[in-house]
Amino acid sequence: MATGECLFDPQPGKYFSRDDDHVARIIELLGRIPPQIALSWNKSTKFFSRPGKNWSKEVFSQNGTLLGALLRISRLSPRSLHSILAERHKWTKDEVTPFTAFLLPALQYSPQRRATAAQCLQHAWLSAP
Repeated sequence: MATGECLFDPQPGKYFSRDDDHVARIIELLGRIPPQIALSWNKSTKFFSRPGKNWSKEVFSQNGTLLGALLRISRLSPRSLHSILAERHKWTKDEVTPFTAFLLPALQYSPQRRATAAQCLQHAWLSAP
């Protein structure tokens, strides 16, 4: 990544795997995975409960927003890419805004909404001084 760090650095916990934490960190950054996308994944049952089954384990943010239905992780700390870059890496607003405008469309969950490689290559951030 542009900071010299991985965007996601998952760690296993006492009751969850590194993969569980990876999915949780993605949700923390990008928001709830739409159920039709989450449940279409061939390994979804390893991470998510099925609709109508065990939704008591839905994951909520600290402000009560529904973020997902993870099986083994019950508390997430949502954060924005903007805040990570500004607070942890001390990027200025003039640095953060164009970079996030470049990266976030490539991270969309829905393939129909996700930026293509060709679209990314045309982004102004790549040709900025």
